[in-house]
Amino acid sequence: MRIWLGLLTTLAVTACTSGPDAQPRAGDARAGYQVASDLCAGCHSIERTGDSPNPAAIPLRRVLAGYPPGWLATDLHDGRAIRFQKMPVFHFGEGHEYDLVAYLLDIQETPEN
Repeated sequence: MRIWLGLLTTLAVTACTSGPDAQPRAGDARAGYQVASDLCAGCHSIERTGDSPNPAAIPLRRVLAGYPPGWLATDLHDGRAIRFQKMPVFHFGEGHEYDLVAYLLDIQETPEN
């Protein structure tokens, strides 16, 4: 009985903390910058300032204003199509999706009122 109770408790805690609303797993923002340089810089501005090379591509410093970090990390991890038009699907390994989200969290603009 104790084993089942322990198992159920573990499953409940995991379910409550691993969904897309949860904060993404901690990543390395420096490694995330490298991921952004390798995969995103062709279309998006990856810096704190500047325009994107593709005018239709939002600068990465604004992405999380419309995409909660936990959802983005989950979508990147699962290889789902990102909700922005014409975004390629990337397949991340070694937790690099979390590194990218850590970098995005680091560079996000503060919305102006």
